[in-house]
Amino acid sequence: MRLEQYTQPFASSFYKKYLEDTANLSSFFHYEWNQTALNKRLQEADFSKHKRTELAEVITSFMSKYGISVKSSQHIDELRNNGVVVIGGQQAGILSGPLYSIHKAISVIALAKQQREILGVPVIPVFWIAGEDHDIDEINHVYIERSRTLQKLVYPEKSRTKKIASESSFDQQLMDGYLNEIFKSLPETLYTKKLQSKVMGLLENNLTYTSFFTAMMNELFQEEGLLLIDAAYKPLRKLESDYFQLQILHASEIANAVFEHEGKMDQQGFGTPIQAKESAAHLFYIVEGERFLLERVNNLFINEAKGLSFTLDELMEIARENPEKLSNNVVTRPIMQEMVFPVLSFIAGPGEIAYWGTLKTAFELFDMKMPVLMPRISISIVNAKTQSLLEKLSFTIDDVWDGTLQAAKLDYINNNRNEEIPYLIKEIKKDLIEKYDQLEKLLLDDGLKLSPLLQKNLTNHEKQLKFIDNAIEDTFLSKLDATINRYDYISRSLVPNGGLQERTFTPIQLLNEYGPSLIEKLLEVPYEFNGKHHVIFL
Repeated sequence: MRLEQYTQPFASSFYKKYLEDTANLSSFFHYEWNQTALNKRLQEADFSKHKRTELAEVITSFMSKYGISVKSSQHIDELRNNGVVVIGGQQAGILSGPLYSIHKAISVIALAKQQREILGVPVIPVFWIAGEDHDIDEINHVYIERSRTLQKLVYPEKSRTKKIASESSFDQQLMDGYLNEIFKSLPETLYTKKLQSKVMGLLENNLTYTSFFTAMMNELFQEEGLLLIDAAYKPLRKLESDYFQLQILHASEIANAVFEHEGKMDQQGFGTPIQAKESAAHLFYIVEGERFLLERVNNLFINEAKGLSFTLDELMEIARENPEKLSNNVVTRPIMQEMVFPVLSFIAGPGEIAYWGTLKTAFELFDMKMPVLMPRISISIVNAKTQSLLEKLSFTIDDVWDGTLQAAKLDYINNNRNEEIPYLIKEIKKDLIEKYDQLEKLLLDDGLKLSPLLQKNLTNHEKQLKFIDNAIEDTFLSKLDATINRYDYISRSLVPNGGLQERTFTPIQLLNEYGPSLIEKLLEVPYEFNGKHHVIFL
């Protein structure tokens, strides 16, 4: 195993600025992302205000269904006492969703271990599952390889309602078939049968997006003591009751603060990642598992399309008596997280860092600072075949990312192409058009009006020429297929769908190739939290 580090490819302007020049973004964040900031955060944050006993009980209750390891139990005890947390979160995708979910968990665990040693206090890894999210189209699919292309495979059951992930259930027979289709797309290895059996076993008692996701993540990371919690878990909502009330009381101030702060971000050329509205309530109301976003209109909290309308007092009563009917959005979720957990650092992806940049003044409304936002570890794994092909074709990792590989593939094709063939087909087409024009003029001179018939006939000729042209191109490319496939294999492996590996693949492809010890191996890598992209050669 070999580790190399690269400048982050495909980074947005704001993310790039955050990685390279955080000091000049101090108007958007309370801390930079370095050890000095972590030391300062530990010293100045008030971690005594959290409901630690209640939180430990909620996490224990939630995780008991999935199995609590010895290390997880130790971490829960530490959280109950004086521990602080490194936390990250993600939506509940099928089979853990894209690889960056795994990378985020690895980041949480790695930073918690590192800071436990450096700071000399219990630092606990926590993964916050966004089970309250209702955009199922974002999480209901994986990508599989078919006929040397990556294809999106969507779980086939369609829901007429937009239920939150924690209440969106699978049809077990449909999901069994769906998972079987995924495994059929994988090459048979020493690990395939056991892996499939394990995944099917995890599904058996976990027929919602969130529970299946939680079971998968716990299976992968329980020995590391990763604590898991679902944002939509009702006992957690009960614990959050007081915090919902605070957010409701300050809804107008939160909305104004975020709207103005995002405007400053836009003025500096970084766009509007949240597209905040001054009338936003930044809370959802849940009806039979569906979320409806509330707005503030004439001192009421409403969702006009659903016919919902609450006075301040009515919404406050809901927060007191039925907090499970409320749900945070992209603005209030980070604030809620800070109120619930003693957060040392939040592990953030590129998109999260952008929208957290709009929240500084919103945090200050509650006399809080944002935690240290540590960019999550970003990883690409290079298998033996890809390494071999890169060496044979004399390409580097940077060549794959910057388009050099793809350009070389096109050059190879064009250099082997007989340019006289497309030129001759073009000339034949040109001659046909000219001859048909001449024929049409002669016929018109003789008073014979056959233009529609001539046009139809010419179109048929052009279709035949196109057919021949395509057949020639297919035959030509098949002649070069062995070499073209080498280029395409590297691209599919390292830049699937034109982006980083972590955005397309799930861990299943890698677990099938490397076996169940893969996660253990990845956790042994000496990662540096330096904003670089980590390339691991296995």
